[in-house]
Amino acid sequence: MIKAVLFDMDGLMFDTERLYGNAWQNAAKLQGFRISDEAILQIKGANKALVYKILKEDAGEGFDIDKGRETREEYITNHIKEHGITKKKGLDKLLIFLKENNIKTCLASSTKREVALRYLKMADVYKYFDNFTCGDEIENGKPAPDIFLKAAKKLGTDIKECLVLEDSINGIKGGLSAGARVIMVPDTIEPTDEIRKKVDAIKPDLEAVIEWISKENK
Repeated sequence: MIKAVLFDMDGLMFDTERLYGNAWQNAAKLQGFRISDEAILQIKGANKALVYKILKEDAGEGFDIDKGRETREEYITNHIKEHGITKKKGLDKLLIFLKENNIKTCLASSTKREVALRYLKMADVYKYFDNFTCGDEIENGKPAPDIFLKAAKKLGTDIKECLVLEDSINGIKGGLSAGARVIMVPDTIEPTDEIRKKVDAIKPDLEAVIEWISKENK
């Protein structure tokens, strides 16, 4: 049975991944460099060290990535302040379903805690979560399993009875490595044949996850 659901945030709950990609590309452009669309896809869900490695190699020598990160954060903050947070289809319905069926929930996001919790409150979904595990709480980020193992521990639930919801390959690898059940809800990355074989299911949106959990818990 599924006793807990561990949620990624960006690209899974909120339509923020495109914004983050645009922000990195804008930061590079302001320094006279270019970050490719391919590199943006590769860094989805990745830990900070891997993100820096991919972007520095892609942009080339001379790109000041720390300065770029500051520019990126400013770009994102201004955009969200002006446009708000866009929730992905079915998020509210899924969270209400989980609450009504006493299935625990924990955020498992690479985003810093202060930022992640602010976004959850802005989107009015903070109240549905039993706990939160964020990128600045763990030593090894996705694709390592650490964040999911810590989230399960916070909930007091065996990882094998947890369902990980992810849109990124790095996040899926982390969930599988942790020993959780995993569903992919694609955002900007389509599942590979390898991923299709390894995950429990691929669903078009979060609302479709409700039916899957209902069948598993019969």
